[in-house]
Amino acid sequence: MNIDARQWPLVEVVDPSMTRGLYVCWMQMDPRTERWYVTWASHVEDAPLSVMAEQVKRERRFIGKEPELAVMDAKGGRHRIDKERDEDWFTRFRQLGLDYVPNDEPSTLEELDEWLKLTWDPVLEKMVAKLSITERVAAIEMGPLWGLQRFQWNPIEMSAKQLLGQPGKDWVDCLKYFVNQRQVNRARLRRDRAGGKARSHRRHAQLAASYGFGKSQDGRQNQGGGGRTHIWSPPSYRQSR
Repeated sequence: MNIDARQWPLVEVVDPSMTRGLYVCWMQMDPRTERWYVTWASHVEDAPLSVMAEQVKRERRFIGKEPELAVMDAKGGRHRIDKERDEDWFTRFRQLGLDYVPNDEPSTLEELDEWLKLTWDPVLEKMVAKLSITERVAAIEMGPLWGLQRFQWNPIEMSAKQLLGQPGKDWVDCLKYFVNQRQVNRARLRRDRAGGKARSHRRHAQLAASYGFGKSQDGRQNQGGGGRTHIWSPPSYRQSR
């Protein structure tokens, strides 16, 4: 098996903003394990589109290969940036030599968190996440790791403006677009969703049991709820390679 990471499949994910520029992540898959690594990331400051496109191309040259798949946020990418020509980000970037496909429905935060949790890998013989951040990406100032560590999800106490306006949220969005991209992760998504349904069933059974449902007449708890209690809380750590 070829372990030269330069030959691993490469996926590029872009989150465009009309005011903040581009947030771009590059992920590569280890074919031995089907685990992914964020191998590079870049925040392209807001500028004329031709300038931003050239900066993305420069980053690709730095990486040393063209992505097999380039994905852009479907919603943001369809914003009209030239009303006279009725052109969106997809159209203009295509004219500038960058061909992106729209992302599928973005993953939930829970699904992203599952990808960032450590699991045992029999090939590498150690605990590794499905998606890890490499050391050089973790070292980027105000990069993806910074964004993940500071991101908060508290819709009860935070307004929609506070939730959506968090610095670093764009990095989180990039990873959400990647995790749920069927063209990349179709087989793994099927397995994850099957496992997610089983965990959801256990949580619902436990919740029902906590309110007294599912008890037998003698007061004992019926079996079948099972499983560990799972309370969603955005983790404050992420695995680096």
